[in-house]
Amino acid sequence: MSMRCFVGIPMPEEYQRILERITEAWRGSLSSRVSWTKKGNWHLTLFFLGDVEEATLAPLRESLAGVRMPAFAFQASGGGFFPPGKRPRVIWTGVRKGARECGRLASLVESAVHQLGFVSDKQEFRPHLTLGRIKQAKRDDWSALLGYLNRVRWPEVTIDSFVLWQSTLKASGPEYSALKRYPLQGPASEA
Repeated sequence: MSMRCFVGIPMPEEYQRILERITEAWRGSLSSRVSWTKKGNWHLTLFFLGDVEEATLAPLRESLAGVRMPAFAFQASGGGFFPPGKRPRVIWTGVRKGARECGRLASLVESAVHQLGFVSDKQEFRPHLTLGRIKQAKRDDWSALLGYLNRVRWPEVTIDSFVLWQSTLKASGPEYSALKRYPLQGPASEA
């Protein structure tokens, strides 16, 4: 038996509330069909593992426990669409503060899971927070949404852990359950 898993950074409650405000503001304003990220589900993906066999879970947990990195400051900013310059499929907000640290943490996680045979399908890690997936694109004023996202003020928060999650796909959308939380060390010393 296998389960669909990924490793990511959970977003704090204040970010979950801002996500909810963005969703409420834009849910009825677009003619495109958008599957907005649900409050409580919001995270920054570090590594998508895919299907993980139950026998691999214990070694995976152990390997991830070896990841060592200080907690770091994080702040979201702006937004955009994937793929850039084409019909949008994903709406995202970017990372203004902590992007380099997110990249470093993603690299450490990738090294930890690589030894168990997990290989990334992505060329380059680009830290972002998915706001929604566009299921059916229609003619919308995407520049208005982009302008709105650029005006959102995100608080600076401390990222002090990452999580191994199980993702269960349901008709109502994905449901995430934390299998194991991994704390990051205290703030980096001013050496």
